[in-house]
Amino acid sequence: MPDRQFINPRLPRLWHGGDYNPDQWPEEVRAEDLRLMPLAHVNAVSVGIFSWSQLEPRPGEYAWEWLDELLDSLHETGVSVALATPSAAHPRWLTALHPEVMAVGRDGVRMLHGQRQRFCPTTPVYRGHVARMNRALAERYGQHPALVLWHVSNEYANTCWCDLCVAAWRVWLQDRYGSLETLNAQWWSTFWSQRFSDWSEVIPPYTHAGRPWQGPVLDWRRFQSHQVCQFFKHEVAALREVSKDVPVTTNLMGIYPGLDYAKFADVMDVISWDSYPVVGEDPAGPAFRHSLMRGLKENRPWLLIEQSPSATNWQEYGTLKPPGLMRLQSWQAVAHGSDAVMYFQWRRSRGAGEKFHGAVVEHAGTEKARVFQEVAALGAELESLSETLAGSLVAKARIGVIWDQESRWALEGVEGFARDKQYAETIQRHFRAVWRHGFPVDVVRMDADWTQYDVLIAPLLYMVKSGEFPLQAPPEELHGRIDEAAKIEEWVKSGGTFVTTYLSGLVNESDLVYEGGYPGPLRRLLGIWVEETDATPPGVSPNHILLDAASFRGARREYTCDRFFDLVHPEGAEVLARYRDSWYAKRPALTRNRFGAGEAFYLATDPEDAFLEVLYHAIARNCGLEPLCRTAENVEILERHAGGVSYLFLLNHAAQERTADLGARTGTDLLTGEALRGKVKLGAYGVRIVAPVQEADKE
Repeated sequence: MPDRQFINPRLPRLWHGGDYNPDQWPEEVRAEDLRLMPLAHVNAVSVGIFSWSQLEPRPGEYAWEWLDELLDSLHETGVSVALATPSAAHPRWLTALHPEVMAVGRDGVRMLHGQRQRFCPTTPVYRGHVARMNRALAERYGQHPALVLWHVSNEYANTCWCDLCVAAWRVWLQDRYGSLETLNAQWWSTFWSQRFSDWSEVIPPYTHAGRPWQGPVLDWRRFQSHQVCQFFKHEVAALREVSKDVPVTTNLMGIYPGLDYAKFADVMDVISWDSYPVVGEDPAGPAFRHSLMRGLKENRPWLLIEQSPSATNWQEYGTLKPPGLMRLQSWQAVAHGSDAVMYFQWRRSRGAGEKFHGAVVEHAGTEKARVFQEVAALGAELESLSETLAGSLVAKARIGVIWDQESRWALEGVEGFARDKQYAETIQRHFRAVWRHGFPVDVVRMDADWTQYDVLIAPLLYMVKSGEFPLQAPPEELHGRIDEAAKIEEWVKSGGTFVTTYLSGLVNESDLVYEGGYPGPLRRLLGIWVEETDATPPGVSPNHILLDAASFRGARREYTCDRFFDLVHPEGAEVLARYRDSWYAKRPALTRNRFGAGEAFYLATDPEDAFLEVLYHAIARNCGLEPLCRTAENVEILERHAGGVSYLFLLNHAAQERTADLGARTGTDLLTGEALRGKVKLGAYGVRIVAPVQEADKE
């Protein structure tokens, strides 16, 4: 892997800019924008995301002049362009000519024109118009010197329940299962006499179809994600016919539940995503989401392509970011591997739904505003460090947290245990427990290469694909499909440390429960049998975990736990902790099983955060891992490297001064030029980027 990986070698620097909508403004405002952008150190903007009506005001009549002039002017100003395909919001004339391009809701009613992302991804009419528009854009601008990225559509979030989608789903099911006999077996359709005798009888879980049934629900979610991904591929193919050397992306949305982003990442050249943390949110939240997005594509540099420079209008409260917070959040993204800091939006619109969303240029329209000044100051910092940081890679972590979207879908859809299993929240709590100790930690795909990791954490791994039945899916659907249980076993056997929890290993990929006892294909690895799982409302029947005195050095004797309580029988595993209370007092709450050269931990309950921190600190220590440095509460440490040089990021997420202890390290703060050693002060929302002192410079 190269030491540096640029998003596009034509713009080998840290990108700074944001969404720009010049088609909403008259010529004199556009001229003012070109004056202001250099003042804010803007070098890249996303253009044309919602411009189809302006680009093609009537069927087949293109209006390119304004975009021609804009791209030329931006290039002359030194600003590069991520040019969007406008499929997210098609013109009204297209709906009037072809009402079938609009999606049908779960209630079976076709939507009316109005919102964005309301098209059907299956209809050939819409696909044809989108391909035509994309080819036209590529033919006209594919060689433009300002173009550095294709920004394909915007925040895909489509679902459609029309007859075309249902027909396509049936074909997808036939490809997946091969026969109705296999489908009936995998959906357990003898339950409630639901057996299918013809493919035409298979319908998705419409609202008026009654109580959801897990087999169709899970496969319908898979298909919906698949179909939108196929639409994304369709868009990219139209661009590639003409423009072969410009990278493509589409902006993702973190832990959005509707799509399996791993599949989209395999199509994208570069990951980009829209980060909108709530003011006051635990900083481990955006840290997790950055890590999740980065991990989709082997930890390569990615793009923070949207964030708000101030308020976010669609959140419950449009809280302003106090001075310094936007800068801190931007450097946090860069520390996590982003080669861009971009905003939604450049200029606040005067009307419609996002007129009170934050922007670089506020309604006053002046560079004297606080937000503009903060953006400009950050832009100057990014510009000064572009040559040093652009294309550098996040230092390899040895701890990974597994995120599996299909397992999430299955767990969230199952009727049992509790209505809210809190998949996303639980994964993030385990991530936070590692993150708070200053250990580098990745969020890892199930089908990724795990060789760099010493520890893998997989909470709530409800679905484990074990190859129990042969799928008949097309090659692109089978790409990356693995026997997950065997992969985990082999990885542990070779020396890895694996941690999983209650509600893991219960079902196969069709949501069929594994026979022979929980946790199914993980039973041998974990050395346990889970007989039952008790689930209680939060706070109603909490319990306590009693640690074996020798299990964890420096830990408390007991910790609280709640919500889920597995009743575990050891089958070779060592018991490290037990329940204190209830009728299952003294039963195992935490076990460890030696397996080959590695070991596997099973956490049978949902413990307080302090217990997770103790657990992961002990596991890391046993694996010989050390934090990057010691820090105070809410100080984050990350590292990027290039050319054999490492750059340490110290980020203070507190509104008060904090310290970080560099220990034996010495270095220079690249932002201030200050020589640093030992304990380093960080002001409120403070940022330090520490480069090591070269040998020749040492005393």
